[in-house]
Amino acid sequence: MSAKGPQPRITTGQFLAALPMVNQAARQTPAPAGGTLVEVPIPRPRYLVPPISWILPFSGYRRIELDKLGTAVLQLCDGRRSVEKVIEKFAADHKLTFRESQLSVTQFLRMLTERGVIAVVGLEQKAGKP
Repeated sequence: MSAKGPQPRITTGQFLAALPMVNQAARQTPAPAGGTLVEVPIPRPRYLVPPISWILPFSGYRRIELDKLGTAVLQLCDGRRSVEKVIEKFAADHKLTFRESQLSVTQFLRMLTERGVIAVVGLEQKAGKP
């Protein structure tokens, strides 16, 4: 169970309308074989104080290496395209149907979100609606 409490459920339609955006604090550098190395800053754990910090090395970054396909999806996460548009573009570029690419792209976006590389921002609710 999450310490923050239960997360609200979103519908597939709400998720497809949301906008994926790359974390502004993340650094991207080209990796061999056409991929990308993404480094996301992480806070220093509170327990990591001397003398523990002398023994346990701490990097201030989480590193994720993406292959060519992952890099292509990450580049589509510009904050202007919805998740649905990202899936459509990926499907068109790789000659797949929308449904074929939907599962892999949404799972990949979830992984990037969990690792802090992107944030998926929902659209504003219309005034007067809960």
